Amino acid sequence: MSGAHALIRTPRLAPRVVALGCELVLLGFVGVVSYMAALYIDWSSAPCATPSARLLVAGGAILVAAVRRLLPVTALLAASVLFGLYPATGVTVALAAYGVAGRAWSVRRRAVGLIVAAFVPFTIALVGSGYQWRVSFIVFGVAALVCLAGPVAVQMLLGQRERLIGALRDQTRYAASAARLQERSRIAQEMHDLLGHRLSLISLYAGSLEVDATKPSHETEPARLIRGTARTAMDELRATLGMLRQREPAATKPADCTGTWSDVAELVRQAQAGGIHVELHWSGADLVGVGQPIRQAVHRIVREGLTNVYRHAPGSTASVFVEHGQRSIHVGVFDDGRVGIGTPGTGLGLVGVQERVRLLGGSFLAGALPGQGFRVAAELPLAIAPPAPVEPDTDSEPADNRWARAGMSAVLATGLIGAVAILVVTFNSVTFNAPPELVGAPRVGSTRAEVTDYIGRDDVLARQAARGLETNPPQGADCMYTYFSTEDGTIMIERYCFRQDILVDKARFGVPA
Repeated sequence: MSGAHALIRTPRLAPRVVALGCELVLLGFVGVVSYMAALYIDWSSAPCATPSARLLVAGGAILVAAVRRLLPVTALLAASVLFGLYPATGVTVALAAYGVAGRAWSVRRRAVGLIVAAFVPFTIALVGSGYQWRVSFIVFGVAALVCLAGPVAVQMLLGQRERLIGALRDQTRYAASAARLQERSRIAQEMHDLLGHRLSLISLYAGSLEVDATKPSHETEPARLIRGTARTAMDELRATLGMLRQREPAATKPADCTGTWSDVAELVRQAQAGGIHVELHWSGADLVGVGQPIRQAVHRIVREGLTNVYRHAPGSTASVFVEHGQRSIHVGVFDDGRVGIGTPGTGLGLVGVQERVRLLGGSFLAGALPGQGFRVAAELPLAIAPPAPVEPDTDSEPADNRWARAGMSAVLATGLIGAVAILVVTFNSVTFNAPPELVGAPRVGSTRAEVTDYIGRDDVLARQAARGLETNPPQGADCMYTYFSTEDGTIMIERYCFRQDILVDKARFGVPA
């Protein structure tokens, strides 16, 4: 049998370093997504045709995202303004809205901030597009649902989940504390009984010396002082520990043979009588000369292990091991868990046993075996050692929780990319056209690059629609086409003709209804 070994905790990075690294990765993610989105979202009021312009947009998105924790509302409004000018920065709006929704503010304050953030880009787009109400409402309505309503809903669901998990953790922590207090009360009872008995004997012996008539009074005076001190100690012990005294069934009260071979063998026989297939493996000398607290711990570990087998794995084969070594005592109960389906438990019994072992300076281990089965094992010192300090659980996070957080981060990143993808599809499906009063701003003599920066790429649909409507272009010139809608719904086509990349002619044609 192998003894219980203390778990060795691997060193971990400081939480601040990990948080800083995650923040830098997130900012890099925002910059990359914004830069890539600028390649596909062509916004006529603020085009991003050049790599330098796309880098500026990505840098602005990173800057706004970097201050979202320090100034959440300001960051959300700035992200909304930036989104109205450059829709490629929708990931920043979603990130800022997610942070504002998670703040412990009043519902009114959060609602006002989110509503303003929804109307700011719509207003900017409306003015920049020449008051194209229908298109602006459709596109930025979809953007508000994707970049504002979606993150807020996700934050609310995650917040509710975190509150539920926190309540369950508090309940579990409270139950574990109650189990530890119950075990300490039981230990206090045992100490009260043991020390009370010894102090009573000291008082009795001192009393017999005090009343010895054959000795002079100056020799009986120390006996009188000893008896008075013992009585005072007894009263103080009762006052300190008497309130913690708890009644136990007679079968579980410790006796002088508690934890010895005969006591453990009796526990095994009782388990066998209850239908458990269990064997006892004892190695080393008996525990008769070992301190009573150590023997009581052995009794409790074996009893708790057999109780767990009976409750949670009835019909399985179990083994009880006790090894009396030169420096420590190893005790454990192992079962194969192959037969029977037991009832679920709370685990508070194991918590109480663990607290008892800790107070004795030992180590405790309970958990599933590789493959199948369960073990309850402990290593106890032969002499009572100072208890090991209870380390807080704040620095250690279960592996399941870490995997859950990693999965949640991946889901959120996928959601942000999906939101940007929806924006790309939306802005490419509904085209914003330059307002009529702004068409013609490129003058004859402008370069092709200047005209392209103003109207965008050549529109194939506009080129085909102009056939049969347009006049003959200048000889030897190549032309670019674009279109826009007037306030009354008329579609106008603009033609720009170039020679050697210099604008030499521009014309406008109306498409009949």
